[in-house]
Amino acid sequence: MTTALLCTGWPRGIEVALDRLERDGRHPALLILPDTVAGDREPADAAFERFGLPVLPLPQAEIGAGRLSPESRRAVRAAGVTALLAFRNDGGTVDRRAAVRVALSVPVRELLVMHGRGDVTRYGRTALLAALFRDREPGRGRWRERVPRRGRRTGRGRREDAPPAELFDPVAGRHLPRGGDFAGVDARGGLEVSPLGFLRVPGMAEPADLEPSARRRLIMLGGSALYGLGLPDNAATVPARLYRRLGGADDGPEVLSFAVPGGWSRGESAMLLYRLRHARPDSVVTLSGWNDFNTLFAMDLVNGPGAQVLNWTFSDYHHYLRIHAPHEIDDTHVPFARKPSVVRSLPHLDSAVFPRSGARLRSSQWLDNQALMATVCEQQGSHFVCALQPHSLLQPALGTEFTRNWVTSHYDFAFTGRDGQPGRAELFDAYADSIASVYQVYRQGLTALSSRFPTATFLDLSTVYADEDAPCFLDGVHLTAHGADVLADALAKALGQPSADVPHGEGTSLPAAADKSPDDLVARYDRRLP
Repeated sequence: MTTALLCTGWPRGIEVALDRLERDGRHPALLILPDTVAGDREPADAAFERFGLPVLPLPQAEIGAGRLSPESRRAVRAAGVTALLAFRNDGGTVDRRAAVRVALSVPVRELLVMHGRGDVTRYGRTALLAALFRDREPGRGRWRERVPRRGRRTGRGRREDAPPAELFDPVAGRHLPRGGDFAGVDARGGLEVSPLGFLRVPGMAEPADLEPSARRRLIMLGGSALYGLGLPDNAATVPARLYRRLGGADDGPEVLSFAVPGGWSRGESAMLLYRLRHARPDSVVTLSGWNDFNTLFAMDLVNGPGAQVLNWTFSDYHHYLRIHAPHEIDDTHVPFARKPSVVRSLPHLDSAVFPRSGARLRSSQWLDNQALMATVCEQQGSHFVCALQPHSLLQPALGTEFTRNWVTSHYDFAFTGRDGQPGRAELFDAYADSIASVYQVYRQGLTALSSRFPTATFLDLSTVYADEDAPCFLDGVHLTAHGADVLADALAKALGQPSADVPHGEGTSLPAAADKSPDDLVARYDRRLP
């Protein structure tokens, strides 16, 4: 880990900070000084003579407020810094909030705050992210690790309190368990995944770790379609085909796909925030949309009539409403719903409890998570490409009947009505009718996002197969080899031309059912609720 010394005041006694790092086996790469004291040659010369350490002067106002300018952030990133040791030995106290803001803006994976004559408080990635989204000083309570002055040689020392066993999810305002979407596990066993969790690409030299690299790096996030379920080997997957189109082993970037079968945008954004942004990718590509729709709309199809249960707890709703609909918080008199198991047993809770915002809750999660990832990429200088994935039901000629037959043969529920209830066939028809309208909501959101994030690319690939004659889907969602080839072509083109527009895949005409406003979609869907 490459550590930089961040002096927040007068740098007298810098030797104490240098001794602290040397004792922990760390080699500092940079000394960051306020410009008001950078002219004092004594600390600068001592640092240079001892470690060959370059000195970077930054404006005192930026360091004091913890808000670095883009130029200052780029200067720190150029040194490959992944950790900061904040100190001042002039009798003052390090402003921890300012130090945290600096650490988050660079960003780094670890912040060490030195106080006294060598004691260090360590803030890891989880505590820093909690501070980012909760706007509070990290380290209070059980999220702090204190390293005694005479700790062990590893620098970890005695752990005062164990860090949380779960990761904080900024999208839902709650914690997510470790593992799962973060593990990059091959759920089917047919494709090879590296020990670091990315899909192996034949012919590509794999990185030994995810630390910043001199080689260009492309990170991909998505679900089973990007992962390649149903394809015979790794060479046939979208990431492998994209790697070959971008130059391959000659001059192309590393293509690291962390797609997870069944994953949706909340897991993708959490993976980018907690793990992958520290890999400093040049580009980040997401290919998703279907699993978000399926999670929020298709539970009727899977579980039978009247069983649509959104995977939301009361705290999720409260967090969302606090941001998007504060006027409804006082109207939610459902104290029993604080128990997640109760909430999950209530069908259509969003429409029943939050009638004014339920529609937005159901249709905006994918867009909100794309905005979150675009923000992270913009802050760290990565090119963000958001691609709305295709589905056969948007192209009736390509797979509606095939998909219907596949669903009929794979689900045990009857496709005929019972006791006056709609049958599976009716549910499937309603489901197929709604998907085009939902994707239209997604498209409208992409247009809005393109205005907010002019350096990102928002790509509508939902109808990229409109003019294709060869089969592109195995089952309506997962791709054939030909479908993966066409998709890789579209992504390669998008990576070569970032723009503020919303480029579309070939054939963007929508089915008649999609010519509906979001209000029409909501009204039609809500009429089917019990």
